[in-house]
This record gives sequence, C-alpha cells and structure tokens, in this order.
Amino acid sequence: MKGPSEHVDSINKSISEWLQPDNKILQESIERTVDEGLFSFEDIKHQILALKYALKPANIEQWIRQSGIKPNSLANRTVLCLHAGNLPLVGLQDLLAVIISGANYAGKLSKKDPYLLKSLIRTLDKQRLVKQIQCSTELEVLYGVRPDAWLFSGSEKNATAVENLLIEQGAINPDSPSLIRTAFYSAAYIDNLANETMAHLTEAVFRYGGAGCRSVAVVVSPFGLNENKCEFTDYIESFWLKNPQHQNPPKSLEHRFAMNKSIGVNQAWLNDFIIEEGAEVPGKKFILTWLVGDFSAFSQFVTDNKRGLQSVYSTADYIGNYAGDSVIEPLSAAQKPPIWWRPDNIDTLSWLHENISCEDP
Repeated sequence: MKGPSEHVDSINKSISEWLQPDNKILQESIERTVDEGLFSFEDIKHQILALKYALKPANIEQWIRQSGIKPNSLANRTVLCLHAGNLPLVGLQDLLAVIISGANYAGKLSKKDPYLLKSLIRTLDKQRLVKQIQCSTELEVLYGVRPDAWLFSGSEKNATAVENLLIEQGAINPDSPSLIRTAFYSAAYIDNLANETMAHLTEAVFRYGGAGCRSVAVVVSPFGLNENKCEFTDYIESFWLKNPQHQNPPKSLEHRFAMNKSIGVNQAWLNDFIIEEGAEVPGKKFILTWLVGDFSAFSQFVTDNKRGLQSVYSTADYIGNYAGDSVIEPLSAAQKPPIWWRPDNIDTLSWLHENISCEDP
C-alpha cells in the first residue's frame, strides 16, 4: 500500500497526464460528447481550462490539509458515487475525494455525461491508486458493490427514489452513511454596474445555460432592472456570440413572457431566457429573477430561501462576509470554483474522514 505522499504524487501524475493536450482518451471523450449533442464544445473547454488551474498540485495539497484526512487512509473501504449530469465533469470533485481517501470507487455516471468523467477514471485506474475502480451508466451494475457510504448529487425527488431502490435491492442499508446534495441555484448581490461586475455576472448566470447549482438564478441589487436592461442585454449577446445556448427553452417560456406582459411585470425577453423583476424563488430553468433591494434584503432572501440554494456571491467589498449564514464567495469564481469548495457547506473529504471508519472491519 502506498504511503500518503506517494499516493498523492500518483494522483497528481494522473491528473497531469489527463490534462495533456495530446491525451487521446480525453480528446475522444470530448469529441463524442460534442458529436452526440450532450454539451457544447465551448462549455467543455471552459470547464477543462478551469480544472487546469483548480487541479494544480498545490491546490490538491491545500484541500487535503483543510480536510484533515490522511490520504489513502480508507483503503479497505468502498464509496458509491451517484453523479449528476447537468454540467460537464460535474462529479469530478466527488471522484477525486474518494480516490484521495484511498477507498474503492464505484461510480454511477449520468447518461447525460457518460464520457468525460470516465476518461479521468480510466487515467486514474492506470496508476492502481485504489484496489478497485468501477463505473457504469447503469445503476444495476453496481448493486453488488455494498458500499460503506454513498454520495448523491441531483434533485430531491430523484434522491428519494434512488435511495429507496438501493435499499430494496440490498445495495445499501437504511443507515448507510450518505451525503446527498440537492441544491440547484445560487444568488448574487450586485451593488455596482461596472464593466467587470457585469461581465462576471453574465458568466455566472449564462454559462451552461444556467443549469448548474452554482449558476446565479437570483440577483438582488439596489438598481432596478430598467436601469441596466440595455447594457446587461449587450453583455449577454456578446457572451452568446462566443458561447451559443446549447439548449432551447420550452414553449412555456414564451407563455410566461406573455403572461408577465399582461400583468405588468418588468422583464427583459431574450428569446432563450427571461429576466424578470420580482421575488419569486427559482423553480424553472431559463429564468433570472431580479429583486430590487439593499444588502440587508439580500441577507434576508438568503435566510428565507435556503432550500435549494447552493452559493451566494458578490463583488470585492463583500467577499468573506455573511449573507444570512452563508459566506459570500467571489462572483468571478461562480463558474470556476476551487477544488476545495464546499457544496452545501460540506467538505467531501472531511465528510469521508468523519463518516467512514479507517479500521479493518
């Protein structure tokens, strides 16, 4: 069994190999993903470039230090990961957390993203980092894994259905440790309309078509929508020229626009998106809610709407402060978080360390 330092060195070697421009495994996975219309090339490129920075050895080391875990300390354990597929490579952090811990990895890959994460799994497996790595897009293939813990990312409805199915099939016990993440949107406080702020806001809202849990779906600002509508629309159109919308909204979005117009809701219609002034908590895609208010109103919104809320962002003066009980992150990092970011305020590495015994069963 490799010692902690050797284990981490092998992980860094695998990541470096995976990110090489001439890595045919990654190239082929990108091509298949784009050819099958699963994600756009622009969004995949954005994710890969963000990961090249996030996965630097120094950042991996910082994550490990912050987590308190000893690398490769769970070598006799197994973790089942049920990955989401709403973004390219969205399950990468959970995968790396399990591999760093040394536990056996069993991954249910989303049929919406069956190739990209698998390319990294194949590269990691070549280093024989853990005793067993297996993955499939079919959950039933993994029924016999008998994990010591399981991780899930997705909707609340799917989480309940999957848990019941796994228990019914004897794949897990009702008391098996589980880390279930179901957040689906983020919010931002915008107190200025500077070029940099609006560029960062546009990226935070419209990257991946707004489909990520870190994607901004609510803006709170002392400025009304009309004060910024034309300029914001210019930023969005410029973004879309370089990053075309990958998915079209349902016809119901047009109906919503018509209804808003009939009842006098202040809005901006972008064909593939609606920005509307109001206080509605997000429940549907392709809608950005613009709420007029000061920072105290933002804090109150965060306090009142924790269900489904992932992260909160703002500009330099507010970073590190609290909105409600959430720490404010940089708006500029909404779509390129550090590898140690804490989904639902839980560090995955720390959670594995605290919830799975490293002693022999």
